[in-house]
Amino acid sequence: MVKTTPAIILSAGYSRRLGKPKALVEVSGKTLLEHAINKLQFAGCNPIIIVVNQELQYDALLLSNGSTIVVNKDPDKGRTGSLKVGLQSLQIEFGRVPNKVIMCPVDRPGWKASHIKQLLSQGQSSCLADGERNGHPVSIVKNDLQEIIMSDDDKPLKEIVSFEPITVSNSLLSLNIDTEDDKMKLNQNAEFFSKL
Repeated sequence: MVKTTPAIILSAGYSRRLGKPKALVEVSGKTLLEHAINKLQFAGCNPIIIVVNQELQYDALLLSNGSTIVVNKDPDKGRTGSLKVGLQSLQIEFGRVPNKVIMCPVDRPGWKASHIKQLLSQGQSSCLADGERNGHPVSIVKNDLQEIIMSDDDKPLKEIVSFEPITVSNSLLSLNIDTEDDKMKLNQNAEFFSKL
């Protein structure tokens, strides 16, 4: 049996500045959540856990394409808390902490399936980099996952894990969907999302 690496999509924030769930923002005919799921599945990640808030649960289930939906009941504590909710789901499924996990915030969509394959080939916790900045998704290995599980929900991930930058090309790592202006930038780059 081929071993696969699980992925966790973080989509539990309430998107107060944007005024609608970031996961449901559309580009090239699909939502950001669908794009993330499709790229992760194409890269071979399995299972895929989607961490959402209670308001997004139904919509995410409709878009899940076989992924598991879990609810973070207190998403305002931050990204680490949401990641821990996803990790708890994986621990229940596997009966242990996974050897590696790919973590993708749904509001950072500027990556390709090929970038995930580069992260999967790394032996240490790694992040994508484009020469100017480090970005998402990231891969996190077992010893760092255990540190995250023991950390406070509101502790920033960069204070827990030291990520090795993996330089990639053909990326839009600076895309961070928070405002209407960001949605405009997203749509200006619609061509990027037409292929996995």
